[in-house]
Amino acid sequence: MTLTAARSVEEVDGIAPDAIPDWVFEREQPLVLRGLVSGWPAIPSAEGNLDELEGYLSKFWTEKPVTAYVAPAEARGRFGYNDAFNGFNFRSGSAPLADIMQRLREQQSPTDDGPLSIYVGSTPVAGWLPGFAEANALSVPGEPLVNFWLGNRTTVSAHYDFPSNMACVVYGKRRFTLFPTDQIDNLYVGPVDRTPSGQPISLVDFEAPDFQQFPRFRDALAVSQGCELAPGDAIFIPSMWWHHVQALADCNLLVNYWWLGHSQHFGSPFNALLHGILSIRHLPEAQRRAWQRLMDFYVFDAEPSSHIPEHARGWLGEMNLQESQRLREELLNRLKL
Repeated sequence: MTLTAARSVEEVDGIAPDAIPDWVFEREQPLVLRGLVSGWPAIPSAEGNLDELEGYLSKFWTEKPVTAYVAPAEARGRFGYNDAFNGFNFRSGSAPLADIMQRLREQQSPTDDGPLSIYVGSTPVAGWLPGFAEANALSVPGEPLVNFWLGNRTTVSAHYDFPSNMACVVYGKRRFTLFPTDQIDNLYVGPVDRTPSGQPISLVDFEAPDFQQFPRFRDALAVSQGCELAPGDAIFIPSMWWHHVQALADCNLLVNYWWLGHSQHFGSPFNALLHGILSIRHLPEAQRRAWQRLMDFYVFDAEPSSHIPEHARGWLGEMNLQESQRLREELLNRLKL
């Protein structure tokens, strides 16, 4: 069974990788950019030419081992929790990229048990393919973190990322299913402290959804957006949008760019979420509601300090580097037990 998104992601074409308009990065909805990186030399001249891809990558890879995850055939490429929910359904190891490519070739002629699922996720290009990003350039805001994702027919369960994301398909095909940020209630998200790869993920199996166990998932599907990307295509995923990604070929390579739309000295909002779970979640309901209102006022309201003279607003005023460091020191002192 393959789920169909409620509507297709909006598409554009004819945009050059070194001249992406600002309006693309300002969007609050995902956008497919067809053929954005079709001129990259990394993309084989003939679709499906694994020899050409491997020959090109070998110009950059080193002997430095990369972390890879391997799941048995019964996982159907879906990396996540085991049936008992006391661990994961995969194991990890490390090997040079040349060995990973050889393992991917071997799985194209699997044993009677079926192919193993092999997945190399979120690996910095600069560390493992030095020079690749310069030879295959893309202009996005700020100083992005550039990663590659390599594997066979694997599935990354629905999750969100804080940075904005431009994901570019180099080899193979990928299917994206995306959900607005307000769908967290309907995606049945797993633990925040024990995750397969760092981000909380949806527990719904998109290939065989159990609507009795996860009935509100139908509501998420009703507002979902989907697309399939071929080599040279890219998708812009705004910050915090949930996305489920399926690799559809025997070998798939994706390169993505993550960047923040603000200064990094603000820190990670996820840290604030964890602190909220620790210090607010288990309070009596009346106190939780009181803190919710305080959070709304001080964090989410647009002008919590407009009635205070500008020079006296402190942490409610401009959060420059100096003020952020002072606030961080105060937090560290308060967190000491």
